Amino acid sequence: MEIAILGAGAVGQTMAADLTLSGYRVRLYELPEFAPRSLAEVLNTRRIELRGDQINFKGFKREGVAEISLVTTDMAEAVRDAKLIIVTVPALGHKEFFRRLIPHLQDGQVVSIMPDNFGSLMLRRMMREAGRQPKVIVGGWTSVPYGTRLMGPGKVDCMIRAYRLRGDTLPSRDWDDFLKIHRELPFFSPTKLEHSDTVIAVGMENPNPVVHVPGSILNVGAMEVSQREDVLGVKKGEWSLYRHGMSPAVVRVIEAFYGELKKIAESIGIRLITYTQEQFYHKHSIMHESFLAPFYEASPIMGIKGPLSVQDRYFTEDIPVGTVTYWQLAKKFDVEVPVIESLIRLGSIICGSDFFREGRTLKDYGLEGLSKEAILSYLKEGTYT
Repeated sequence: MEIAILGAGAVGQTMAADLTLSGYRVRLYELPEFAPRSLAEVLNTRRIELRGDQINFKGFKREGVAEISLVTTDMAEAVRDAKLIIVTVPALGHKEFFRRLIPHLQDGQVVSIMPDNFGSLMLRRMMREAGRQPKVIVGGWTSVPYGTRLMGPGKVDCMIRAYRLRGDTLPSRDWDDFLKIHRELPFFSPTKLEHSDTVIAVGMENPNPVVHVPGSILNVGAMEVSQREDVLGVKKGEWSLYRHGMSPAVVRVIEAFYGELKKIAESIGIRLITYTQEQFYHKHSIMHESFLAPFYEASPIMGIKGPLSVQDRYFTEDIPVGTVTYWQLAKKFDVEVPVIESLIRLGSIICGSDFFREGRTLKDYGLEGLSKEAILSYLKEGTYT
């Protein structure tokens, strides 16, 4: 099976190496303007080294130097006749990647967005507006299959493989075919794949905004001060939200945030995964449920550094994309969300932005002006009736 991976960050390079070492033919694509920095010499060598503990419950591990079939900045070359197209870019990059992808989509292809972050909705809307409706399956996941870091172009350190991922397709009736093609992939071998209740639920169940936004905003002072050498006992560049920023008070806000999400979901008529109170009160809150590590008191993700500034994606992506989308849905369905709204207001002040104005809208997802019944029909069956 030919697989195209769009985005050559840590996840994209890890995935390209993992699939190649297990026998798949992989095309790795990066935007021309980013490729010299993210890929550098990999553009010519096509070689990526995969290392790391790769902790998981099945003891599954794959290491080595992979020679990728194709590394390119040409979208047409990357996706032509590829059965599976995996999008591994931050949500802020979705629009540009989708704009370049849509003209080259072909009947029978599967587009998998990791994490989805409401990208399935945006891609379908952009396809309609472009007048291109090939028979493709589009879906996404709550997170990515790895906790991984890019040590440099062509060198990845995979710390942990995901314990659980939840996903769905747009429309949901395509889920069985979508799941079948993913179950064959080697990086899902140690991972539980579960079905969410529509792609809106996938976006709401993404733990990043839920954990990152309250955690980052409530710790912004300590984070900024830590950027002075040895202040607060944390050396410059060593601040870690999971290691230094989680406390019972912070987790209470995270729990309240998710409680508001459940109210929004109920108002729409969809279900979200339920967590016990104990599951929130880990050092990394509910992120623990996606990256559970056997025989470890704390997941290796506690070694992840950051955020290190208010320009980090924990602020600049998780607020205007995830959190503002939640607020937009709450407004549409008359749900009071004081915690979510207050975090957007504080985040806007902290970042010097107006995320209410600059963030995602329901128009971006093709949901503006639709009734609840029309939205549910579109999510599940792909029609508005």
